[in-house]
Amino acid sequence: MKPFDNDGEAVARRHARQAFVAAATALAVLFMGNNLPSALYGVFRAAFGYSSLTQTLLYAAAVAVILPGLLVFGPLSDVIGRRALILAALISFGVGDVLFVMADGTTWLFAARVSQGLGMACGSAVGVAALSDSAAGVVSDQVRAQRVAALTATVCMTGGLALGPLLAGILAQYGPAPRQLSFLVHLVLVAIAFIAALRLPGKTTTTVGHWHPALLRVPESIRPTFALVAASGFLSWSVLGVFSAVIPSFFTDLFDTKNLALTSAALALMIATSALAQLGAHRLRALTAQLVGLAALAVGLALLVVATATRDPVIAVLAMVASGVGHGLIFVGEMTEITIATPAEERGAAISVVHLINFSGLGGPGIGVGFLSLSYGLLAATRVAALVIAVLCVLLIPLVITATNKSNGRETHRRGMNLTNTDTHPVCVQNHRVRLFAKGDRETSMNGRTCGCAD
Repeated sequence: MKPFDNDGEAVARRHARQAFVAAATALAVLFMGNNLPSALYGVFRAAFGYSSLTQTLLYAAAVAVILPGLLVFGPLSDVIGRRALILAALISFGVGDVLFVMADGTTWLFAARVSQGLGMACGSAVGVAALSDSAAGVVSDQVRAQRVAALTATVCMTGGLALGPLLAGILAQYGPAPRQLSFLVHLVLVAIAFIAALRLPGKTTTTVGHWHPALLRVPESIRPTFALVAASGFLSWSVLGVFSAVIPSFFTDLFDTKNLALTSAALALMIATSALAQLGAHRLRALTAQLVGLAALAVGLALLVVATATRDPVIAVLAMVASGVGHGLIFVGEMTEITIATPAEERGAAISVVHLINFSGLGGPGIGVGFLSLSYGLLAATRVAALVIAVLCVLLIPLVITATNKSNGRETHRRGMNLTNTDTHPVCVQNHRVRLFAKGDRETSMNGRTCGCAD
């Protein structure tokens, strides 16, 4: 029986690896498509003659669909499985791509953005949950597997957000049919991701029997720090939302250039820097990442304000880099905390709440910039938004420092309680977040419900 069991385990791990790759591919394609139009709003604006307010509303239209959708589709995936909703998300994005290709007026653009929003609502939180479910096929250790899942999710999401506008800008600048080509290319990527997603499992042993919309609550084990994590996440995604809605047009006005590849590269630089920051910072404790990220974000926004006054491209690039570092550090801490601490059967719902907060930041402040731009112009409106968010980041830093000190005190107490524990097995406390100590004083953290403790 033993060889048979080993063969069965090997097959299960291979299927889990395939599911992990499929979920990562789908997540990257979804986020790439969501940000792809950002480089082309100026092209559509020249063709259809809409205002800067309409431009920010187009970006926010998808967010308006995503917010309620997350409350529905995240918990639904816990009932019917991840595959069905990821496939539905990719189909919805395919429809959005077709609508963009056929667009001959602003109404078509709004319809396309709504279709994209529906796809993001179906697939964003569900894709992250699918990565968490299948991470054991990549790394056998449960704690490390969830860290790999969190890191993969953040890189796929931010990497997709960066590649979308960069690809669109390059194709629009140097290829034929500037309004259509990038969406045709993305449609091909959607088809590839759809085929890969067919390998995702349907219902699993972690699916629950009854569906209900997600409640605005978080697991008890992470409530003490969740408010700070959520506030930091909201601010970081507010920056990304404002930048995605206006930065290509902003840089066109600031440096008097119409090169779409160049202006979209400014947005891609900020998001790519975020992805690189996540790669280098995923081992940081969540509150430490929040603290450093808030400081970097405030510096980046201050530099952006300076760039609007000096029109210095070097300062503008530094502003994008610092803002990207801030966003990346904040986001990786946020996602690591939630993914590790949340039990598998509640993961879709919990991640939906996190995404609800993030997407609120992604869409809301951008609309405010649009309204301000009607009276004061795009440069002035962006400057005001940058100053407001920078001040909020600075105000939040002392609160995070206080929470970090309290957390360090609790950790020191736990060290004293566990000095005699030299076993390599985790020390688990049911339903509470604890510190685990293995040989060599290597420490990680996880939720007691996922470490194999008996109920």
